[in-house]
Order: sequence, then C-alpha cells, then structure tokens
Amino acid sequence: MVLVQARRRWLVSRPYLGLVVLLVSPVLADDDPQAKHRLKLMEEEVGSLEAESSELKTKPALTFASRPLLRYSDPTRGIIGSKDNVLLDGSVWRLGNEGRPTALVTIELYGKSSAPSRLTYEFLALTKTKFSLKHKGGLIPRWEPTESGLTFKELPEAPKPAATAAARLVQLRQLARRFTVKEKFRGGEVECRLLTQPIDRYRSEADKIVDGAIFVHVNSTNPEVGVVLETDGNRWVYGTLRLGGAELTIALDGREAAAYRSGTNGSYQYGVHGIIDSVK
Repeated sequence: MVLVQARRRWLVSRPYLGLVVLLVSPVLADDDPQAKHRLKLMEEEVGSLEAESSELKTKPALTFASRPLLRYSDPTRGIIGSKDNVLLDGSVWRLGNEGRPTALVTIELYGKSSAPSRLTYEFLALTKTKFSLKHKGGLIPRWEPTESGLTFKELPEAPKPAATAAARLVQLRQLARRFTVKEKFRGGEVECRLLTQPIDRYRSEADKIVDGAIFVHVNSTNPEVGVVLETDGNRWVYGTLRLGGAELTIALDGREAAAYRSGTNGSYQYGVHGIIDSVK
C-alpha cells in the first residue's frame, strides 16, 4: 500500500532490526545544528500520533512525554535494499507520562551522510489494556496491539528492596547485570552489551510500584532487548522487552529466561517506512 501527501510518501514495509540506545555519539551532540534539526523532525512526527482507548480512562496514560528517553545512531545498520542508507538518528519515546509506560515508540531516520531520506516507526505495547495509535494526518496505518510485550516473573535470590531511592538504584544496577543477551546477527551470534544506566525510572502508587526501571542491552550502539525491574517494596519482579526484529535469547544467571523469534507479533510492530525530504 502506498499513501501520498504533498511531499511525503508512506508505505508499509517489512520488519527490520533496531531500536533504542543512549546517546554518546558526537554526531548527535546537542550543539550540532543538523542533530537539532533531526530531533525537531522526530518531535513533529511523534506529535502527529494520537492514542485512543475505551479502557484507558486517564489522560496521562495516553500522552507522550515531551522529550525522548534516548537518542542514538548506528552506521552499521541500514534499510535492506537501500544502498548507502544508514541509520543516522533515532529516538525512543514514552507513551504515558506517569508510572510504567503504556508503550514505547521509536522514530528512526535513515539516509546518506547527514541528510535523512527515510523515516521509520517502531511500536511496542507494555500493557494488556486495549488501545490504539493513529496518525493525525492518516499517513500510516493505525496500530492496534493485541497483547502486551511485557510479562512479569518474580526475581529469584533477590535482596530485600532498600528503603531509599539512591540505595535501590545500586540494587537495580546489580540486578540488571544478572541478565545476558545474545542476538542472531548477519549469520552469526553477538552477545549484547548492558548499558549500566537505566533508560527510564518510574513509580506509581496506584499500581503499587515503589520503584521501576528499564535497562537495555545493545548490539554495538543499538539496543535490542530491555529488562524491566520493579518492586512493591517487598519483593523484586522482572520482565523482558523485545526492542528489535532479530532472533534474541535472554539469560538470567546463565539460564535461558526468554527468547524471541525474528519478525513482528501482537505487541511489537516494525512496519512503516516513509520517504521524506532531506534534512540538512
């Protein structure tokens, strides 16, 4: 399906790899005019998305945060079949500005050098409650997840949650190191690297979440798996998030805890590419 509006063309595409990573690249430095311009474009695209739900009644659950959780670039990744077209800039956005996110949405810009020519969306639901996302201009298909990409299990052999947020952060980092991730990539297997700083941290009295955090494991600079850790003040639970379309295996203390096949599913969708004007 091809959709046309003015100077942009949108089309449904095949699943591909990619999602989120903490920015350390000078290409995305805050004082880089091109990086600022690309961020503005991504902000505009997120602003064009509208969440709807007959079951989620609170406005915060259906509101995007004003700033991305993360930004990243990855010169080793590109769009299949597109020559000299690499991932120049990406950002992950939080749907829901209180408590645990309702969903994560990623915007990625691909192109040659510093001039993007293609934009992609990626979606991941973190709730079983039914909701949908639509583009206000009708330029992309409505996303209606049928399941949650997050399921919690009790974390074995975990310490008693500390009484203060600072002490719990130390515990969170220690607990995150118990997880390892392997990804099938270009015919081989890569062990992903843990970013020691959580990409998100939250709490919610209504949901009895005293502390919660999302950590990511990356392939080079590109996150592929998220590990969610939460406590109600008495015990720790964990869940894993699929942040890319590749085949992934997650281990806890060396034993397999979760695995994902390549492609999309009812909670995760990487399915929309758009051709845009170059941004300089």
